[in-house]
Amino acid sequence: MKKIKSKFKINFWEPIIGNQEIVNIKRVLKSNYPNEGKYTRLFENKIENLLAVKHAICVTSGTISIFLALKSLGVSEKDEVIIPDLTFGATAMAVKLTGAKLILVDINEKNMSFDINDLKKKINKKTKAIIPVHISGRAADMESIIKISKKKNINIVEDAAEAFMSKYKGKYLGTIGRLGCFSLTASKTITTGQGGIIVTNDTKLYKKILLLKNQGISGKSNGGNVIHQSVGWNFKFTNLQAAMGLAQLLNIKQRISKLKANNEIYRKELKSIKNIKILDFNLSKGEVPLWTDVYCKNRDQLILFLEKKGIECRKFWYPMHTQKPFKLNKKNFRVSNQINNKLFWLPSSLTLTKKEILLICGLIKSFLLKNK
Repeated sequence: MKKIKSKFKINFWEPIIGNQEIVNIKRVLKSNYPNEGKYTRLFENKIENLLAVKHAICVTSGTISIFLALKSLGVSEKDEVIIPDLTFGATAMAVKLTGAKLILVDINEKNMSFDINDLKKKINKKTKAIIPVHISGRAADMESIIKISKKKNINIVEDAAEAFMSKYKGKYLGTIGRLGCFSLTASKTITTGQGGIIVTNDTKLYKKILLLKNQGISGKSNGGNVIHQSVGWNFKFTNLQAAMGLAQLLNIKQRISKLKANNEIYRKELKSIKNIKILDFNLSKGEVPLWTDVYCKNRDQLILFLEKKGIECRKFWYPMHTQKPFKLNKKNFRVSNQINNKLFWLPSSLTLTKKEILLICGLIKSFLLKNK
């Protein structure tokens, strides 16, 4: 019987999972202790050392990492929390989980994070926390945000879900504010399938989060006659996940180098092409481009063209103010409205080859020349 060749496809993202992940997971299974334990703590220690931070706490997701970070600060229904209008819904959902009022701020075109002037206008006596989002590993204007937070005595919780190992002025994103939050989903620099990490240098907050993620119980729980010291939930991180994470960290330098190389090839090939713009990264200063993001006026037509050629791209999120749970008047979000439906991510996978990137760039050039 004649073998049918599979259709050509370049995925937006593919995680790299190797033999060491399998070896590590087998060790956990052999130990007969798959729940949270010594592998989880070992993984947390590795994260602490990598990011040069005192404490790392692994939890079930990036969303929950933001939620727990906010709860450790005492955020509740009487407070307001500020986020940029352009972000994945998880940032907003984490705020809503706390019961706090969500405040949306327009963005700037340089880094797609806060418009600093609009941010200043939205702060009031009820503002408990500001959440800068580092989109694709690109730093928000942390210098300005820190100045504002100090002047107004407001907490900073960094949404660094897409910024693991990315730097801003010599410090890792996620370690600049009072707390930082990361995601470990399959489309990130390292993955444990699902999962999140909270980092902080504040030992009091660290101890609070340990209680909050473990049903309000201090230390290991046997599920029997335990003491609940506070309200808490079950957001523990299993040894199975940690085993996978430990394997993923073994080649973290190569992963970072690959992401930078992908971005540099795209930039070089498309820099002189009209009607498309690769968004800037400060690679020389340590920013790590998790994904290569692009501005294009006829985005949807270009994406459809690439899809027909077997190339998968990912459209940017709709601005939060357009989403049903958070809907607001669009006149207050000038920049996010202007760029809506014009931003997308090119294939950025760790498995992507130079040949594939050149093919993608060639197709983009041919499309844009025909559709000036």
